[in-house]
Amino acid sequence: MERFRKKWMQKSAVILTAFTLFTAGVSAAVPQEVEAKSWKQNLDAEEWKYSDPIMSTVYKDRRKESKGTDSFHEAESSIETMTKADIMDHYLDRNNRRVTPYTLIRVVDAVFSIDLQAISDLGAGKQAGTYSDHVLERVREASPKPLSDEEISQFSKVRVMELYWSSFKKRLTAEERYTMINEIFGVNLVGIAGLEGSGVALFSKNQWISQYDTDLFIVETGSDDVDVWVYPTEYFKQQTGLEKNPEELNNRLTKLGFSYSEEKGAFYYADPNGESVPDNFKGQTLGTIIGFIQEQYKDLLETENAA
Repeated sequence: MERFRKKWMQKSAVILTAFTLFTAGVSAAVPQEVEAKSWKQNLDAEEWKYSDPIMSTVYKDRRKESKGTDSFHEAESSIETMTKADIMDHYLDRNNRRVTPYTLIRVVDAVFSIDLQAISDLGAGKQAGTYSDHVLERVREASPKPLSDEEISQFSKVRVMELYWSSFKKRLTAEERYTMINEIFGVNLVGIAGLEGSGVALFSKNQWISQYDTDLFIVETGSDDVDVWVYPTEYFKQQTGLEKNPEELNNRLTKLGFSYSEEKGAFYYADPNGESVPDNFKGQTLGTIIGFIQEQYKDLLETENAA
């Protein structure tokens, strides 16, 4: 009888231990399951600046990097510090994702709201006759037959990009992608990413390239980037009571070669040779306006950021 009682107690102890381990495992698993559901619910509930597939990928990768220790809002704060260029690079370069020219077109549209296909269809952007030697060489290298400069200039920009892309025997780096887009379409994505919060909106290639409700000035270019004009936004007019550019800004633009155009109703510049305005001139123009905003209207930007 005593032997039976000892065996029963030993068996009970084993059962109790197993039960304790099981329930401990369940209790440890529950928070993870709840956390996972919380992440999914938060992802579904948020209104993102970018498309859901892109943001979902970036958030999941962020969570993997933190080994699941970051809360949703910690990861959200981390991603808020990323530029549009950072977001695009992260999405395209993680997990050996297969990237094609059409993938890139789709992602640029999703992240930057810039439609490269539309630019190509309209024949807008950098003039085809001003492609760099680098672009022409890449296109010829990928073409199955010899091509003249004139023949290449007749291709759509998307077709030029396809040939340029296929000349690479490896995966394009982020820098190579940015160079390609800028040289073919005349769209400097890295520079555009830096416009957020600067107070400058950009309208180019017949579409908004960068625009926020509280931008102060608009830089607009023609479809071929041959000319540029600068004028205030409605937000600036409402905040300052001014209907035109401040005189000091116009003085600074005049030094760059701008002059007032009655037709445009704005300070205007056109390339004297009828060619696409070079990147360094665009950079000077944007830098001049941003510098002026920082000196004279920084308080309006601070109001914007506080909102």
